[in-house]
Amino acid sequence: MKRAVFLALLLLNCASARPGGIVDAALLKGAWTSGGPSFDFDIGERTILFEFDMKEHPYVTEGNTVVIDFQDPTLGVQRKRVIRLTADVLEWEDEQFGVRGVYRRMR
Repeated sequence: MKRAVFLALLLLNCASARPGGIVDAALLKGAWTSGGPSFDFDIGERTILFEFDMKEHPYVTEGNTVVIDFQDPTLGVQRKRVIRLTADVLEWEDEQFGVRGVYRRMR
């Protein structure tokens, strides 16, 4: 029973508090790194700047999913489901390929 309650609370923590948004969208904003000397991406109000191409790509949130439009036929639109989001850690999973990434906020 305790495990079921814990899992329910964990899911609620990642779930949307309002339609179209993550519990605290402000936590998403900022530069994130997977451990390298530079940022992997920097999330702004409506765009994400990726280090790999140094271009800003529009995004929206749908519940606990970040939908990124790369505006490129090869990369297309990608959906990243947020697994964990704290002040210092962002973990998300690519919905198409199931690949998870864990990122730390750059200070």
